[in-house]
Amino acid sequence: MRRESPAPNLMDYLKRIFRRRGLKAIRLNLPVSLILIALASAAATIAMFGFQPTSIMEIWECVKESGYMIALYNWLPVVLAMLVLYFASNSAALACGLVGAAVSALSIVNRNMINMRQDPFKPNDILLGGEFLGIAKSISKSTFLAVGAGAFLFLLVFTLSLILIRNKPMNLIARLTGAAASLGILLAVNSLVLASPEIYASLFMKGNIYNQTDNFQSKGFLYSFIYTMDNSRVKKPYQYDKDAPEIAKLLGAERADSEHVLKPNIILILSEAYSDMISSPHLDFSNYADPMKNFKKLKEESISGYIVVPNVGGGTSDTEFDIFTGMNSRHFRGAPYAYSLIAKPISAMPSVLSFLGYDNIAIHPGFGWFYNRQNVYGYMGFSRLIDIESFDKTDTKGMYVTEEQTINKIISEYEEHMRSAPEKPFFEFCVTIQNHGPYLDKYGDSELNFSSDLNFTKNEENALYNYIYGMLDCDRELGVLTDYLRNRPEPVVLVYYGDHLPSFEKSIYEALIPHSDDPAEELIRLYKTPFLIWQNDSAKKASGIDAIYEEMSIEGDWTFSSSRLGAAVNMLLGFAGSDPFIDEANVIYESYPVIFESQYVTASGSVELLGEKDEHPINFYRSWEYYNIYNEKQQAQ
Repeated sequence: MRRESPAPNLMDYLKRIFRRRGLKAIRLNLPVSLILIALASAAATIAMFGFQPTSIMEIWECVKESGYMIALYNWLPVVLAMLVLYFASNSAALACGLVGAAVSALSIVNRNMINMRQDPFKPNDILLGGEFLGIAKSISKSTFLAVGAGAFLFLLVFTLSLILIRNKPMNLIARLTGAAASLGILLAVNSLVLASPEIYASLFMKGNIYNQTDNFQSKGFLYSFIYTMDNSRVKKPYQYDKDAPEIAKLLGAERADSEHVLKPNIILILSEAYSDMISSPHLDFSNYADPMKNFKKLKEESISGYIVVPNVGGGTSDTEFDIFTGMNSRHFRGAPYAYSLIAKPISAMPSVLSFLGYDNIAIHPGFGWFYNRQNVYGYMGFSRLIDIESFDKTDTKGMYVTEEQTINKIISEYEEHMRSAPEKPFFEFCVTIQNHGPYLDKYGDSELNFSSDLNFTKNEENALYNYIYGMLDCDRELGVLTDYLRNRPEPVVLVYYGDHLPSFEKSIYEALIPHSDDPAEELIRLYKTPFLIWQNDSAKKASGIDAIYEEMSIEGDWTFSSSRLGAAVNMLLGFAGSDPFIDEANVIYESYPVIFESQYVTASGSVELLGEKDEHPINFYRSWEYYNIYNEKQQAQ
């Protein structure tokens, strides 16, 4: 029986054409292959820098000011990876093509992620397929066509290179030795250099040193990507195994349902980048509208203070995580973002309120896939997420859904609940989005709206007046909402707070947020955002919030880590006993109001260091946090 010959593939087809035309493959020896790899790796590194959204001149400034170390640290993994693959395959064309294509593709993904969500491409993002599909929906057809055309062109050139550029045979022992040596050097460079926090922090950069995007932009994508991968691990607390049995026992205690306590409707608003840093004495609004006029008026009749959030200039979902769960996202720095840890039902503010009889919804005029909110909100106990699909996408300012439309949605959903289920208390959460950065030229029709005794650069001034333009809209709509709620007959509690400082150049922070001689104030100066807990007249008459707060005898601004805000609201409402971990969070933060990774601020205001092996209540709290996330038996109660 005659065997059927296999169908010819593209490479076979091209080989036949080349034979007919008398074209022969180039045979490279070892020295020429090494030169080719050196040139290809340099070209791939330059291409990576070119794919970054920032200007090539700014990149060059960072490279030059770092003593060219930034260029070296981005080039080394490329050239060493090419050498490993070259010796393993005995093909310089294969090594240069595959490694060059891989780093270029990752760089393009990074560019698009920064442009679309102001966040770089990090190692853990590879696992978030759903988020990628969500981003893909926002990419234009022309971009997809360009990417497709580029991929086709690469495959064609790559195939031709494999046919026309061959290597001379190399001894197997030499190949294995070369591959092993290259891999060993790559691992050593990674361990000793690329993974070093000291080296990474020492390099010159532009922008905000606390902003991960600015670090990626300044220090190069590949080096930053590898550094993040090397330092992205959630570590089990040292005392966890000892603490876990006690935690399980506490979780088994009976919960109070607060049956006889007033249950007012609750509206919780995370206002994007809301900050009172613009109240600096260096900014004068005497001849302009005050961008915090309504907030200041409401403070006079509210409980107010500051939350100390986990990030500067970004990280909205980490602040959300803190407030809803009572856990401190600083203790999970190894995760790409705290919401990525929630993959099952978990006890959180929404589920606790649901246990107490509340209906609840979440509103976010952005994509539901972003930070996996479409799943995480359900795991935390929200019954429904209203995302951008329920908003008018043409009603935008500065690229995002307007503050006016967002507040109107809060009011309309509130009214719908009061029509359909007025007998049930209602919890409504909203993340606003209009005043999201970046702020340079954000609002095209904005003009100078402040005066100052400082000499800001043109770009600094532009970013500030654009941010303030958005703050004016936030303040106006805050007034609209409270005017509406003030006249409602049922008791309503409004909690309003900022998620982080606006993302500015470091120079603006230095100008408007002065350093302090007080160690505690210096520690938290770039992490403070204002909050207020406001009640309408009906709630003030019927609730015990003010009485509970007065018993606490707070002096000055009530300041604490953002992971206490949800727990504090739970306590002020008289819901103590409804969740053991939330109760524990209130106890911990009463004694240690602000908790960082390895430092904490005591109730008396001193800053103390905390070792992981110390027998300390905070370390027990950290064990409980870890238990909540990683113990398979722990579910929402």
